[in-house]
Amino acid sequence: MPGPQTHTFDCPECHRSIEVDDAMRATLLDVGCVVCGAPVAECDLSDAPTA
Repeated sequence: MPGPQTHTFDCPECHRSIEVDDAMRATLLDVGCVVCGAPVAECDLSDAPTA
């Protein structure tokens, strides 16, 4: 059984990269980067590689 979906967020402004779950992905798209506040677009998120 697969685990929860994870995504990699790469901020285009502060260049932070973090792995997030589906809920945090949605939050980033709604409110922006949690570090610098920059707007987040779909292109800033990608599926995290699976082990």
